[in-house]
Amino acid sequence: MGSTTLRRTAAGLLSVAVSAALLTGCAQRQHSTTVSADAPGTAGASVAADPSGAAGSAGASPSTTASATPSATPSARKSAHPSASRSQAAPAKSAAAKLAAAKPPPKKKAGPVAPKPPAVATGTPPLQSSCKPSYTGTNASRSDVGAALANAAGQSRTLSLSLGGTDQLPPLPVNLVRAVAWQESGWQSAILACDGGIGTMQIMPATATWMNGKFGTGADVHTLAGNTELGAELLDELVAYYGDSDFGGDYNLAPDPATGDNPLLDLVIAAYNAGAGNVHYTTTTDPATGTTIGKTVIPNPGYVSTVKALMADCPCLNG
Repeated sequence: MGSTTLRRTAAGLLSVAVSAALLTGCAQRQHSTTVSADAPGTAGASVAADPSGAAGSAGASPSTTASATPSATPSARKSAHPSASRSQAAPAKSAAAKLAAAKPPPKKKAGPVAPKPPAVATGTPPLQSSCKPSYTGTNASRSDVGAALANAAGQSRTLSLSLGGTDQLPPLPVNLVRAVAWQESGWQSAILACDGGIGTMQIMPATATWMNGKFGTGADVHTLAGNTELGAELLDELVAYYGDSDFGGDYNLAPDPATGDNPLLDLVIAAYNAGAGNVHYTTTTDPATGTTIGKTVIPNPGYVSTVKALMADCPCLNG
């Protein structure tokens, strides 16, 4: 073989080797980007450890024992029960869909509005990260818990307003109450979290006192019926607060048929976990059109997406 042929053969082999190396590097970078992008957005490993100014987060997967785990989102409270991933990847939205999802612009209801729920003090055990929840008895059966949650959701409640008047709240969606309860405790009725969250709905003692006063009830947070009643009352209070303050007294929690979004639902779910003081609905102006639109500000989007996924597909309804 002549020298010219040898040089051409060597050059060809070198070109193939370089091309292969470039393709390998590109594939590795793509894989790395995919992994790093997925990890923080997943509600999975420990989204149930999200904070709550109103109720503790206790997980999306039931078990007979539970342990606190650090949250993947900003937290003031710890989980009473580890969470399995229930969030679903959201499809990319067009600019028009994003604009539609942000509407309607906030407007206050004429007349007295529901006051913001008070901040609820949370406990700080010395070894919070290693603290395991305790149990005050035997957990009720799943069928009994499901029935109690459905009963609590199905009531139309009257909320007394601080400045006079009342709000009449429609029944809550049963799947919302069940999903929140599953995320909070895995439907464990006898669980007591390290920070003081009690039972199925992970109600704090101060929250129980506040809800009984606002709705004129005497629910016992330590019973299944009372605990689920108080959890539903808290959801109703949040519906009234955000519905009055930002949506003119509209309490509709059904998703928008065009976009699948409902900012009021997102605010209520987020505030149940993070506290109303950390969840807001603000106005913003589109510089291109001058249109005023509403914008949700929530610190725990993973918790919200997990609960909404559970509303559509909850293992609590299987068996």
